[in-house]
Amino acid sequence: MKKTVEVSGRILFPLKEGQRAVIQRGGEMIYTSLVVEIIENRSDYVCFETMNSVYQVSLIPLPIKAALPEPLAMCA
Repeated sequence: MKKTVEVSGRILFPLKEGQRAVIQRGGEMIYTSLVVEIIENRSDYVCFETMNSVYQVSLIPLPIKAALPEPLAMCA
């Protein structure tokens, strides 16, 4: 039985079987062992198995820069 790792963060590169996953969590990076199976891949959650563990990642959405209106010029 493999250990289960539950984290919130971002997957920095597309998940691919046979390659490592890189997860950004706050200011740290998690480098996994090789991915052997992608179990579930949704927009808000990813579950995958590596050689050593099963990762359940709650995905943090990337911030969207809001468009701010141009400053209004004063009319004279």
